This record gives sequence, C-alpha cells and structure tokens, in this order.
Amino acid sequence: MQNPFEENTVPVRPTFLTILCVLTFLWNAYKFYGAIPNVFTPEKVAASKEQANEMMVDMMSKYLSDKELEQVEKSQEETDKLFSEKNLVTAGVVTLISAALLILGGIWMWGLQKKGFYVYIAGNVIGVLAPIIILGGTIGWSIGIASLISSALFTGLYAMHLKYFS
Repeated sequence: MQNPFEENTVPVRPTFLTILCVLTFLWNAYKFYGAIPNVFTPEKVAASKEQANEMMVDMMSKYLSDKELEQVEKSQEETDKLFSEKNLVTAGVVTLISAALLILGGIWMWGLQKKGFYVYIAGNVIGVLAPIIILGGTIGWSIGIASLISSALFTGLYAMHLKYFS
C-alpha cells in the first residue's frame, strides 16, 4: 500500500498526449494496412484503378463534350503512368516503413520516452518526401504538401509535451 504522504514518482501522461498517441496509432495502423495490397498485389490494385477510371470516363461521357472528354482521358492516362505497378510497390514499401516508424515513435511517446519524438519525426520526413520523389508532378507534390501540413501539426502538438518526456 502506498503512503499517501509520499509524492507520486511515476510520471503521469497528460490526457491530450494520450489522445495524440491514440490518433497516431489508429491513423498509422490504417495507413500500414492500406499499403499492404500495394506491396503484395500491385497488379490487382493497378487493375482496380484502371477499372475505376473507365467507369468514371463512361459516367462523364454523358455530361461532357468530346473535347472535354478527351482532356479527361489524357489526364487519366498520365495518372495511370504515375500509378504503375513499380510505383505502387515502391510507395507501398515506403508507406509501410513510415507508418511503422510513426507507430514505434507513438509507442515510445506513450511511455514518455523522448526518443519516440525523434523516431516520429523521421517517419514524418519519409512520409512527406516519398510521394514527391516517387510520384513527382502535381500529384506527388499535392500528397507531399498535405502530408507536410498534418505532420507539422501533430509534430508541433507532440513538441508541446516534450517537457514530460525523459
């Protein structure tokens, strides 16, 4: 039985830090799970994307002029090149690595270990740079910038709790 007059020597994790860690676990588990098909069955993912593109073009053909439809088809061809099987596998592997680092960093920050913050930053850097390098173009930069915004937000929120880490 603990003496009520002694100070609690076990560090207490703030509630907001707990919420951040749970959000990190959930989101990155989702990313990890979502990247698995890209790595192990990229041909099915590419075929599914192609089928979705065909359905979209068919649907749009009812509402667009021939010239506009031609532009949509050209855009879809460029997108298909970006999401080739090779790019899907590469992006999938990098996403698995990034998500694993983010989860590991979250676990360590859950335990109030400062090294988790630095591992978390490494996972974010990979997650931001990978789409820019692998996909390039407007799509890669768009994904990279969106990732940068969310990464910066969460990293800043975690940095506010560095005083609790040892």
